[in-house]
Amino acid sequence: MLKFFPDKTKVIFLDLEYFVPEQDRKRQSTSGMMFNPSLPGHKVLGGVFMTYYPMLDKCDKPFSVWEWECQCEQQVMVKLFQYLEKHWKGIEFKEQMGSLMLSGIGISHSDIPSLNAKMNEHQVGSPERIFDVLYGCRQIDLSVAAFCQFSSKKHKYFTYTKTKSDLYQKYLEGKRMESGTSVWDLYDAGKYAEIEARTQEEVADSFAIYKSMSDLKRSHSNKLERLAKIDRDRLNQLDEGATQEIITL
Repeated sequence: MLKFFPDKTKVIFLDLEYFVPEQDRKRQSTSGMMFNPSLPGHKVLGGVFMTYYPMLDKCDKPFSVWEWECQCEQQVMVKLFQYLEKHWKGIEFKEQMGSLMLSGIGISHSDIPSLNAKMNEHQVGSPERIFDVLYGCRQIDLSVAAFCQFSSKKHKYFTYTKTKSDLYQKYLEGKRMESGTSVWDLYDAGKYAEIEARTQEEVADSFAIYKSMSDLKRSHSNKLERLAKIDRDRLNQLDEGATQEIITL
């Protein structure tokens, strides 16, 4: 069994942007997603990645890669695969194994499966190596991890992933972001700088949500510890009172 050492662990926050051709923008699918990496003309445009060192509470400068800089989707995938492999170096196959983690909103539903499909399509590595690099990473999908911090009074055992809107309203004081479909129009219009700025902001927001969730969990834990201490003190007082009563008798 592998042992993971927190001081060697990194969390990479990421957000990808996609392009869907106009003819598929009303496509029906079981997932509700119009983007599908296996369909012709559907592209991963690129994205922003930011590495966080939780034990030091510090981040590296964000890394980004885009189709308009690389000239084609294949080169985007090559650069992203190289980026992830670089981050595995130093913690992979070591006696004191570190853990590489990926985090973001909805990444288990869209980003990671899309990267797997596109990296294999463009043969950036062997299928087994692509699998190990991507799925060797633990995933912190914020839309899944947040469900226990939302009330479920009506159906107490029903749980469901939270939307981006849910997370923004709860953790970012109601801040709103436009739907990812707006990227398609920006891409058509050649407004690449706006896509880059939007994606960088989303990664910063994901990081802020992650920290807010952690702070809320810590706050709840502290309250529970205080309540437990109060209960222990009351029990001790009752025990002392009962003992004193026996002595008096």
